[in-house]
Amino acid sequence: MDDRGYFIKLRLSGDSEAADLAGALTAHGAVVEREERVITAVWPATEADDPDEWDEYTFAELIFFLRAWAGTDPARTLEVLEERPVSVGELDTRVA
Repeated sequence: MDDRGYFIKLRLSGDSEAADLAGALTAHGAVVEREERVITAVWPATEADDPDEWDEYTFAELIFFLRAWAGTDPARTLEVLEERPVSVGELDTRVA
């Protein structure tokens, strides 16, 4: 799509869940860092994402991915600590 992406910082309920989500995000093209139960990631824009809604923090592909990953499993509860649209070029492919 372009060099836009979505930065998100999440806290998971456990270390194993954080490791699992970090792996799943990486497998889907996100740039990910993990420190214990906290994950920071930049999810690249896809054709499914509407750039007109980014400033309203609506990044459809990421939201659907996180909902599918968490399902109804209470062990996969996550807390969003920070989120914002970013220019991937600004980050030089590193998570800020």
